[in-house]
Amino acid sequence: CRAVLCRAGRAVRLSEDHKPNRNDEARRIKDAGGFVVNMGGVHRVTTAAGAGAGVNLKEHHYLAVSRSFGDCELKVPKKIVTSEPEVKVVDITEEDAFVVLACDGVWDHLSDQEVVNIAGEYFGRPQDGAASVVRTAYQKGSGDNLTATVVEFAWVAPQRVKDMMSTVANEAPPEGEDLDMFGD
Repeated sequence: CRAVLCRAGRAVRLSEDHKPNRNDEARRIKDAGGFVVNMGGVHRVTTAAGAGAGVNLKEHHYLAVSRSFGDCELKVPKKIVTSEPEVKVVDITEEDAFVVLACDGVWDHLSDQEVVNIAGEYFGRPQDGAASVVRTAYQKGSGDNLTATVVEFAWVAPQRVKDMMSTVANEAPPEGEDLDMFGD
């Protein structure tokens, strides 16, 4: 899962994805006695028994995230998977409108800013915003778990969010982002 804040119409990432193929996470998993295996293009955490047995979903546990609640098979006797999240603490300002929490099926297909833009279109109707985020990720090809929640800050007027989102949409892209595909 990932949490992203909408601040003045821009996405601010509040958490890091708990993917087992991140170098730091793979090292932590290995140090705890676990293994990271690639199964059909998806990196998964497993035990030594699971790594050596080939894919046997009935006898061994394979998890596509490196941190989770539950999954006791990967926490006892050693914490191969932990429930301790990596989060960023920020002070909420008057420029902050909402937070989107979504699982990796969303983030594998949509950028932080795309999700903020989609949810911002529905400000005042957070359930519709979350449904649109999920629908868009599905339409872009996500076949993974698709869950999103939008938490709006009640002190923000819908027109203010519309104005913030419009300002960001009308800004020129930052320098250096124009890709020259033909070397001209």
